[in-house]
Amino acid sequence: MEINGIGAAVTGGGNGIGRAIALVLGRAGAKVAIGDLELDAAEAVASEVRALGSEAIAFALDVTDQANMNDFADAAWQAFGSVQMLVNNAGVMSPVLPLAHSSLDDYAWVFSVNVGGVLKGVRAFVPRLVEAGEPAHILNTGSEHALGVPHIGAGLYTASKHAVMALSDVLRAEMPAQVGVSVLCPGLVGSTLWRASERRPEALGGPSESSEMAGAFMNHMGMCADEVAEKAIAGVRRGDFLIVTHPHAVEPAAKRWHEIESAFEAQAPRFDGDEKYDLSDFMAAQVLGEQGQSA
Repeated sequence: MEINGIGAAVTGGGNGIGRAIALVLGRAGAKVAIGDLELDAAEAVASEVRALGSEAIAFALDVTDQANMNDFADAAWQAFGSVQMLVNNAGVMSPVLPLAHSSLDDYAWVFSVNVGGVLKGVRAFVPRLVEAGEPAHILNTGSEHALGVPHIGAGLYTASKHAVMALSDVLRAEMPAQVGVSVLCPGLVGSTLWRASERRPEALGGPSESSEMAGAFMNHMGMCADEVAEKAIAGVRRGDFLIVTHPHAVEPAAKRWHEIESAFEAQAPRFDGDEKYDLSDFMAAQVLGEQGQSA
């Protein structure tokens, strides 16, 4: 996809990967709407993008609020005249705990942001992208966790990123040819993800002090967010669905695939006529039929 001249909207754009993506887009000539829970951070990034010679706006965005997300979409279209790219990047991570000791508030918070935020972005932006009939792209930030990296203590985060992968996979099958979909699957990145608990809403457990040790570890061991962003936008330009960044993740991903393949070979090998159980065409016909009726 050509980046120069497009309008783009980035959620969670005030820091980390979101900020880095906004800057890569700005350098490539895109006009960028930066949405973030912290307006000051979004405005700082918007200033950086404008310093690169591109247009930018900042927007106070809570991705768990559909009305707020709709307003973000309106603001982007009003500022730029059109939008061709959505980056669903906002994400949080709950405290590192065994699943049996995680709280339901942890679950609700992580899923409302990491999964609900993607869905709300899709609902606010995608109908307009499709209706415009022009080349467009949706980039969702997943994780290496969704490829088969089961870090102990990160069960809720891992589950949420599997859900982002699933949403992205179905979304690409539902989109017309001119709308591409990618899912970014990075490993550890130097970012402020470790500070997410400071902005946790009262209804879902309230704010808590972040771990400076965790932050130091992430920023020392993690890949630079700028490098991840460059890989992400290069993948969008190529039209890749999966965009990966950390080479080591291929090993657990391969292990996951071999487990799946071995299970099928042992328990459900292919046989003549087994395609009768494949509902893909039936489901597609049902959805397309309903869309035609509603049109």
